[in-house]
Amino acid sequence: MFYKYKIKKLGGSKWIILMLLANGEKTGAELMKEIEKLSFGFWRPSPGTIYPTLYKLIKEGYIVRLENGKYALSEKGKNEVKGFEPITAESFTIDHTLEILESYVYYLKDLDKQEIAKRRDKIKEIAKSLEAIAE
Repeated sequence: MFYKYKIKKLGGSKWIILMLLANGEKTGAELMKEIEKLSFGFWRPSPGTIYPTLYKLIKEGYIVRLENGKYALSEKGKNEVKGFEPITAESFTIDHTLEILESYVYYLKDLDKQEIAKRRDKIKEIAKSLEAIAE
């Protein structure tokens, strides 16, 4: 619950950047690559997303830009992420992945039946792949 509050308060992109910077200083390009890696290639934020967000985080006092061009958490940023485990590729366990899959199933159940029907073949293909994994 507290985690959801933090994301709402800061916004998803800002929170992800803070959590990644908790692992150490990074350039904007390194942050983009790290987010792409953590999302298994599903999301690679553009410079038009990352750099304005970094600027806002600097302006709000959560991060600083270092002389070497990298970004790091300020004291305010460190306090914001205190108590949370830094996000790493190892954060995404099989159990975590299954929770995400299950949440997407609930999402799909909520969608309009006609929209789902248009994608029935793809859904069956994915279900078949999951079934093969489970055997």
